[in-house]
Amino acid sequence: MSRRDDIDRAFEGQAVLQKLLTQSGSLADVEDVAGAFQKAVKDGVPAPVVIQALWEDEPTFGSPDEAATLFGNLLGLYELIAAGKKVDLQEAGVKIKREKAQKPEAFGDEGPDDDFIEAAWRHFEDYPKERQRFEHAFENRQDALVSWLDDSGLEDAGFALARHLVGEVFAMLELGGRTVDSIDESMVPKKATLDALPKALVEWMDESLFEATSDEAHPLAEPEAARVRDLVARAAMAMWKSAA
Repeated sequence: MSRRDDIDRAFEGQAVLQKLLTQSGSLADVEDVAGAFQKAVKDGVPAPVVIQALWEDEPTFGSPDEAATLFGNLLGLYELIAAGKKVDLQEAGVKIKREKAQKPEAFGDEGPDDDFIEAAWRHFEDYPKERQRFEHAFENRQDALVSWLDDSGLEDAGFALARHLVGEVFAMLELGGRTVDSIDESMVPKKATLDALPKALVEWMDESLFEATSDEAHPLAEPEAARVRDLVARAAMAMWKSAA
């Protein structure tokens, strides 16, 4: 899910949110949503990841305002929990103002660490236009790398995930102050040597793949996930080397 910057993040109470969820076609219960948000905050998972899982199919809305109200309530609830507030689901009109995340400082020779990666996704969540700028840079500069992925024989879902993860690695490296050169197939290593990548980057990749294989609606098959991991790791190694 991508949100608009002008969404008013306000949790208006259990009854309001439950009605909005039901109207949108979600089977989720507000108490379960709150529990999922608590776990997400503990594990460092961004709100959109949890929110996307609330529907088996695309949500339906009576109007754009109804959609904005629903996502504003969900984001408001998430941010209350993330701020450590004691949330009374029966209370109405609860609202919290959160400052937008600052751009993380450039990382050093050791590469991105856990703090940088967390700060990066928060920054991209708060500034979708900047995330779009990196996406455009990736498309313009890494068409050969995307073609290499496309020719790898992955299924549609596997290719979509691999391309997304490779694009995320590109964006994080560029956000961290590196310039990633255009990569062609000759620059991609034949074998993934994960020790050559920053540890936090490998852990982030593995966490993303675990989420994909654990998706209740459309889980990625384990063999396909293993192929995605190998390809993404090799592409990441090529980008990391070019940006060193």
